[in-house]
Amino acid sequence: MITQIDPYKQISDRLMAEQLTGVMRNFSASMIASFCNTLVFVVSSLETPASAAAMIWAVVVWSIFGLILLRQWRRRSVSKGGGSNRRRGIQHLVIFALALGLAWAALPALFFADAALGGKLLIACLTSGMLGGGVFVLASVPAAAIAFSGPIALGALFALLRVGDMQHTMVAVVLAGYAAVLFLGAFNYEKELRNLIATQIASERKASVSTKNLGAMAEVAAGLAHEIIQPLSAATAYVQTAERLSRQCPDERPLPIELPLRDALTQLDNVRQMISHLRSSIEGQVPERELLRLHEVIRGAIETSRHRQEQTGVRIDFNLAAKNDSMLANAVQIRQLFSNLISNAFDAMEGCTKRVISISSRTIDENTVRINVADSGAGISPAVRNSLFEPLITTKEHGLGVGLSIIHSIVKDHQGQIWTEPNPGGGTVFVLMLPVEKPDRA
Repeated sequence: MITQIDPYKQISDRLMAEQLTGVMRNFSASMIASFCNTLVFVVSSLETPASAAAMIWAVVVWSIFGLILLRQWRRRSVSKGGGSNRRRGIQHLVIFALALGLAWAALPALFFADAALGGKLLIACLTSGMLGGGVFVLASVPAAAIAFSGPIALGALFALLRVGDMQHTMVAVVLAGYAAVLFLGAFNYEKELRNLIATQIASERKASVSTKNLGAMAEVAAGLAHEIIQPLSAATAYVQTAERLSRQCPDERPLPIELPLRDALTQLDNVRQMISHLRSSIEGQVPERELLRLHEVIRGAIETSRHRQEQTGVRIDFNLAAKNDSMLANAVQIRQLFSNLISNAFDAMEGCTKRVISISSRTIDENTVRINVADSGAGISPAVRNSLFEPLITTKEHGLGVGLSIIHSIVKDHQGQIWTEPNPGGGTVFVLMLPVEKPDRA
């Protein structure tokens, strides 16, 4: 089952991660600044009637600091979580921001009206600093910025309007405008951050698609190279044979020169069909299928490898005993299938004393034929047996790792099965179970 990634959820998860990262980037500095501001007010309130109240207020603020620090320590001590953990992290951030904002809102609400002129100036400086600094630190999470700075702004407005004169009222109006601009800036920052993340995700997806396309193109190129090497090699051998025959007197030639030339043309036509089939596949066309005889295809693949047999001394024995070998299939793919199996059998026996390829067929039922392609090579290592048909898996020194993958794909496309078994005489047996047409249809 393929799970599709929701782009909106992906953007939301990345946004929450960036929001928390942005806040934690300035966390330590903001905590130190808040502690120092609290300490400044407590020290300035010594030897005043408000000293006891100031100390109680400071203890409340520092207690909230302690809870936040404990929460941060616990967060760092556990492993990183997914979107749900980040969502809880933002929720806790808003709660702590609100608690700390309410504590700082108490500063102007409780102490501004009864303070001396210097005290009022200090409270105004501390309040405006915490108001602006809170929005700056929490700008990536507007809800937390408002939860912290909103109560401070309300507390300051309450203190200014409580005095009731024109000067304080004008300051309250300016403060309200200042707070509104700060909050609007926080929302705009989050919007820009979301757009930036969406752009980054789109770029990453585009790069990922490009990488996959390049990988697919590389696999197609490797597969094409693997498929055309054998018929081109055979065509070259036939042309070379024809060239040697052309240097002999017609009466001394062991066979007519037309025969190797005809075989070379056949191989080149096979290459043309392979390339045409590949082009059709890339264009999304469904491969054409026709009723063909499997035994004829197998004999053709054996004949194609005749030159290689002569060079290597490999013997090919075949016993095609299946009563029904009619199959509705793509001729190019089925020819590739058996050419690859025979070629792999040749490769598996390099360096072996006994070199025999045995090909047999027999009827399983009216709908299925079993075909064995056996070699007398060294066999398949258990380390690669389970991944033998996966792309880019090869046991050959100069192999591309696409031949068996192509074989598996062709068999699967034709609703067949393929697996390997040990050859009792040494080597490997590739077993194919292919569907055949019923006799009345054939």
